Amino acid sequence: MGVVERFQSIVPIDNPSGREATIREAIESALRVMGITDCSVDAAGNLLVRVPGNPDKETIMLSAHMDSVPPCEGIVPVLDERAGRPIIRSEGRTILGADDKSGIAVALEVVSQLARQGFRENHPLELFFSTGEEVGLIGAKGFDMKQVRASYCYVLDGEGRVGLIFNAGPSQENVQIECTGRASHAGIAPEAGISAIQMGAALCAQLPSGRLAEDLTCNLGVIQGGNAMNIVAPTLSIKGEMRSHDESKLTQLLGTYQTVCGEVQERFAGGSIVLKNVRRYDRFYVDPQHIVIQRAVQHCDVLNLSPQLAPMNIGSDAHILNQNGLPTVVLGMGFHYSHSLGEFIFCQELEQVCQLVQRLVA
Repeated sequence: MGVVERFQSIVPIDNPSGREATIREAIESALRVMGITDCSVDAAGNLLVRVPGNPDKETIMLSAHMDSVPPCEGIVPVLDERAGRPIIRSEGRTILGADDKSGIAVALEVVSQLARQGFRENHPLELFFSTGEEVGLIGAKGFDMKQVRASYCYVLDGEGRVGLIFNAGPSQENVQIECTGRASHAGIAPEAGISAIQMGAALCAQLPSGRLAEDLTCNLGVIQGGNAMNIVAPTLSIKGEMRSHDESKLTQLLGTYQTVCGEVQERFAGGSIVLKNVRRYDRFYVDPQHIVIQRAVQHCDVLNLSPQLAPMNIGSDAHILNQNGLPTVVLGMGFHYSHSLGEFIFCQELEQVCQLVQRLVA
């Protein structure tokens, strides 16, 4: 079984966040066939696997997450072609789930190849398969790093071509704005009410959002409020997020939000606006001279994969692993349009990233 066939066999497994047990069992079953039984599951549902190797070589971690975003149940993989190159996509009713079943497939295929060689000359490995990555890096946050022996880690979860090495990620702040007005009958005494919806509309008209700088984005993504059409809305909630590789820009943007909230509140006497922010994760940066990058660049060059360092603007388990002291980069996996029904992966690039990871650990 090659990595493409292995990926196709994993894709149909249902794996929404919080329900990773089935795919975790499939991973453990595949590893048992390879003679790997040193597997442990923690309270967060993460799976940590130890793969033997030459004890004189440093231990390397490979990481992939076990959950996918909806709709990810009943996935049917389809072989197709894009720009003259073979791809795998879903039949169109669901995502494909290459984010991150491609990472799982590569990790398993690499271990399968090492098993055929008897685990004699490869680096000892730790495989970290996490839960809840798509809903807040929950598994990684609950993982006990004290048990880790690895010197560095490759996360097999990067959108984009093989050869990309993501060595930086942004900080993210989640924001929630609570607007409180006053309810009143909209037909009898609308003037007695204070509309939280109008307060929210005034906020949305003034609050910065979108790409505000090359390394600063903000999105207001959820608005909820009101009770009925004939009631002046007493409450409204606005939820959003901010991301940046520059902490000072995040701080400045949060200050702008606080200022706007104060100004709008003054316009609606008797109403109130409360802004709360919660840090999701801290930015990370791995120096290009670190061995985790140098080895990846070296083997990309050997395989003619045009290595390229790049920042990512999304959340990843790499944030948490780096935050906890394990130098970690994310490798491009050859999939595109993740989190959408148009998601696909290039078969050749899936094979190439498998070759790259095999060289990294062999």
